[in-house]
Amino acid sequence: MKHFFKLLDPMAVMPFTLRCLSFFGLRGRHPWHFRVGMFLVLGLITVPKVVFGYRSRIDLIIRGVSELLFDALIDSRVIIFAFKRTEFERLITILRREFNKVNTLNSNSPLIKIVEISNRKIDKYCKRYVLYVMLAVSLFFWPPVAQSVTIWYHHQHDSNGTNLELVTIMEQEFYWLDIRGNTIHYIIYIVFALPSHHYSAAFFTLSGLIMYSSIKSITTLFEVVSTRLATLHELCNDELHQELAELVKMHIDSLRCIELLENISHLGIVIQIVDCIAIWILMFLSLNANFNLNSISLLVLLIVMTGETYTLCRLGTELSSASLAIADAIYSCHWIQMPVDVRRKLAFMMRMAQKRKGLTAANFYFVDVQQFANIAQRSYSIFIVLKDVI
Repeated sequence: MKHFFKLLDPMAVMPFTLRCLSFFGLRGRHPWHFRVGMFLVLGLITVPKVVFGYRSRIDLIIRGVSELLFDALIDSRVIIFAFKRTEFERLITILRREFNKVNTLNSNSPLIKIVEISNRKIDKYCKRYVLYVMLAVSLFFWPPVAQSVTIWYHHQHDSNGTNLELVTIMEQEFYWLDIRGNTIHYIIYIVFALPSHHYSAAFFTLSGLIMYSSIKSITTLFEVVSTRLATLHELCNDELHQELAELVKMHIDSLRCIELLENISHLGIVIQIVDCIAIWILMFLSLNANFNLNSISLLVLLIVMTGETYTLCRLGTELSSASLAIADAIYSCHWIQMPVDVRRKLAFMMRMAQKRKGLTAANFYFVDVQQFANIAQRSYSIFIVLKDVI
């Protein structure tokens, strides 16, 4: 376990993320762990919420639908990734090949330092993110259990003829059990809910780790290309042509990495954006109807969903900016002083660099911070229309 969390090689490509994927069966030859986890999540969370519905109060329905949307996002993202693992392995292969080339340079090379610093930041962020989700799922799961224990204790000693009503983790029914009024049924529900909710949190974490690690690693590759372009004018003759050939190949590989990540993530991104808009609208409707404890639960869900969507949009902006920055680096590399054949190759790189690359929502539009502002504006506009209709 010590080696699981320790960064053994600062030049390695997202080692912590890859170990987590292997542990949960999304890499390697033994996918049973992923299948067991997916069976628990679908069978004990998603199916009961879809099939057995919710109680008749409007605030409970809003809360239940919001939780279902959030759970559907987690399920869809990890299932899509499971079918796209081949593209992800190609992405890892390209990144490893390019990072290994950098690793063969002199140990004092600034390129090695760029990769090492970036990988250390990725590693620290990923581990902090895991701790954050672990804390969040603990705060989500155990307070309702503690509250139910308190309710049961007071009901046993001073019931006053009132019916027992225990608190569930989510707004849902659990097959044909009376999970709010029967203590034995509630214990059965908690025993099954414990692994299913923690697997759901693990899949949520894995999706975040994949996107962050991949985008940051690709951005680092672009930074290496820009740094090498800045020193291109210092070379001459064979060294210049050899360095330029390596740069063209590295730039093409960087763009290929974006295409692979885009192919892996574009469907999940559009689902996340639609879910974010829907949860925003449901939150507005809940606040407009009646603010209560269920609204607080929905507010927490909204904060998590909004934070995840904003982070994704910010990373999308960073990835597109890193891609476009290559054009500025080419223009600033004293190309006018170089031979004609070198300038032709630089012009080829310039044409590739000037075309925007990045993450998209199902190939409709690029995901960036500006789109996040549009999401918030669109959500409020839809709420205004629904408010007048309802």
